[in-house]
Amino acid sequence: MTESTNTCTSSSICFDAVIVEEHVRCSTTGNQEYLTIPIDDIVCVLPSDGGNKFKHTMLFIQGNDTSGTKDLGNSTRLERIHLKSAPSSLLSSHIYTETASHLRSSTNGGTRVHVIISTGSGMGMAKSIFSHILQPLLGYLRVAEYEVHETKSACTITELCHSLFIPQSEAGILQTIILLSGDGGLCDLINAFYNYPMTLHVPPNISLIPVGTGNAMASSIGLLAQPKAALMTLLRGSPVSLPVFAASFSSGASYVIDGCLDREPLIGESPLLEHHCPKTYGGVVASWGIHAALVADSDTVDYRKFGADRFKMAAKELLFPSDGSETHKYSGIITLIRSSHQEGREYEEIVGCREHMYVLATLVSNLEKDFMISPHSAPLDGRLRIIHFPPVSPERAMQILSAAYQKGQHVNDENVMYSEIEGFRIDFQEVDGRWRRVCIDGKVVVVEDGGWMEVRKERRRLLNIISSGPSPRV
Repeated sequence: MTESTNTCTSSSICFDAVIVEEHVRCSTTGNQEYLTIPIDDIVCVLPSDGGNKFKHTMLFIQGNDTSGTKDLGNSTRLERIHLKSAPSSLLSSHIYTETASHLRSSTNGGTRVHVIISTGSGMGMAKSIFSHILQPLLGYLRVAEYEVHETKSACTITELCHSLFIPQSEAGILQTIILLSGDGGLCDLINAFYNYPMTLHVPPNISLIPVGTGNAMASSIGLLAQPKAALMTLLRGSPVSLPVFAASFSSGASYVIDGCLDREPLIGESPLLEHHCPKTYGGVVASWGIHAALVADSDTVDYRKFGADRFKMAAKELLFPSDGSETHKYSGIITLIRSSHQEGREYEEIVGCREHMYVLATLVSNLEKDFMISPHSAPLDGRLRIIHFPPVSPERAMQILSAAYQKGQHVNDENVMYSEIEGFRIDFQEVDGRWRRVCIDGKVVVVEDGGWMEVRKERRRLLNIISSGPSPRV
């Protein structure tokens, strides 16, 4: 009797399956060969189309990664085996008999499916994940009609929106965009649609396959709970409207690219660079202070090769400057915009201190898989919450932020303000442009001397995201 660690290469080999604790044990007649597959790695079980000696085909994730992380990556594959028999408990939890509506063919008024492969996201795993996981999965599901778009530059997704996705939305065509990207790709889609001047008729459905560094949105809606979670959501999830915020800036604001504060706008970039329309949109985070600075400092070619560790490296330099100087204190006036539900109106509240260390507003719970920045946030609930603390010692700052890895315990710290808001405004009082950088969903903006930023919840909902959780209470 031998145990195989790979898929049966012969389609004639069939297995009988039984559940043993947290695994499915699949064996051939006489136990000549068997496989042991963790239940957590099983994506789905497909019924036979008849005429076969097997009854089901089981699809599962298999990887050769020995690090113990078990995330989707270059070493991960989608495998399949044929089953002659399967326990009812396995079928009841994993059988997949009907293709989700957001994956059905465009024939006869169905959905047009697009796949975007963001080649520059994270550690560059998107192409491998498409080739070894997503493409085979769509084939097994008989989703044959879809277009694949591979990014060639930072402008590719924006260009696709203007040339293809937005016109189809205006024409009333149903679309599903399977996005192999991090938060940056989602931000590009958001900005293209929300900056478009016309009324859009049919919101596209976005199915996120996370391949970025932080993957805040994916973490917050449960797509990183298991390696297969994003695939399960693609198969079994349903569209939920994606909440968004709008960030307005004073007229001199411009993007920061690879550490460069001043440059001419690139063709195809957001209207933020046009001084007459300084506005951008986000679905994850708007920040100033340590968070924005570490995102900006780490977003270089040299830093990005370190993956998620680049944030920790940049944070260490900001908190403990190598030149021996003190940790910077960020100067500015912060005005919170709150809602009085009893009176049905908004009012403003100025934060008492004029020096700050950490200012972050978010629509999501997690900035990374285990970094829970807003523990009270529910997936896609549309509530904007702010986390703020004033200048403290570098050691205290590290202690506060480390507590976010303990299921968001930092919000209980006496130095931290954590509250739901409708929006906020920052009037910057910094001479050096380095300390006037803000972060909008990973994109960095520098505001001019004497300038301002205002963030507010956006009322429009122009995009849907495929989610497997319950419908949020908005």
